Amino acid sequence: MIEVTTQMRSHRGQDVRLAYRRSGPPDARPTVLLLHGWPQTSWAWRHVMPLLSRDFDVIAPDLPGFGDSSRPESGFDKKTIARRLHELVDALGITQVAVVGHDLGGHIAYAYAAQWPQSVSHLVFVESSLPSFGQEEAMDVSRGGSWHFGFNMAGDISESLVRGREFLFIDHFVHRESVGVFDADSISPDDIEVYARALARPGALRCSFSYYRTLPLDRQDNVVWGKTPLAMPALAIGARWGYGQASADTLRRVAAHVTERLIDDCGHYVPEERPAEFAEAVREFIFKHATTRRQALSKL
Repeated sequence: MIEVTTQMRSHRGQDVRLAYRRSGPPDARPTVLLLHGWPQTSWAWRHVMPLLSRDFDVIAPDLPGFGDSSRPESGFDKKTIARRLHELVDALGITQVAVVGHDLGGHIAYAYAAQWPQSVSHLVFVESSLPSFGQEEAMDVSRGGSWHFGFNMAGDISESLVRGREFLFIDHFVHRESVGVFDADSISPDDIEVYARALARPGALRCSFSYYRTLPLDRQDNVVWGKTPLAMPALAIGARWGYGQASADTLRRVAAHVTERLIDDCGHYVPEERPAEFAEAVREFIFKHATTRRQALSKL
């Protein structure tokens, strides 16, 4: 067995510095790009990376504004975030990636695939939704949606109320009854502290909430992109005690070839709750559709 190690590195692009973890055997292909959700960092992939890097080159960045990456003043619409990630991939000399996005990372994964479809071999959409394609229900508290969408979009008051209470804030979302964890021990207090420390850095709360404040812009972009269904193989992973069927329902509205996987006894944070099952689902999907994707591209 090839021994792999995970290293934290950084890349300075045109307007941001991106910190990222990378692991995998030498010359492994394809490259898998892991995009974490809110309010996390690349630490969310700590269990998954060792499993996937047995077969793939795996890159897990801290999204702009999170963790050790830059905290820019603007540019949190998903089109711009995806562009920054594409610059990272291009700078590393990688021509094609399998993009895996969890939660808000799913928004970015879709924006990446919609803008550079030839550069995306596979799309994995995990416990996520999209503005204009189902997100609105999750935002509507009168229909059972979550209050945090409006709170995060409210402006300076959001930062003022959360500052100094980052651990409490994150712990609430991780352990809430609906769309939290199924296994209460799967994300430990030490893990939450990792995320809380990152969120407490100067500018981090503003950046974190800006991912939500740009949702109206994302909606406009999605309407345009959604007119052309994605052609690459796409996998929707949902959790029985998370978004459930909603992730697959969303993905089928924007992609032509969708496979669905629903994980039982699991809440919203699938990569941390069920990393082995998650990694195996991604691995099987990529290997199964690798030949199909190459054949499709050869005909273009």
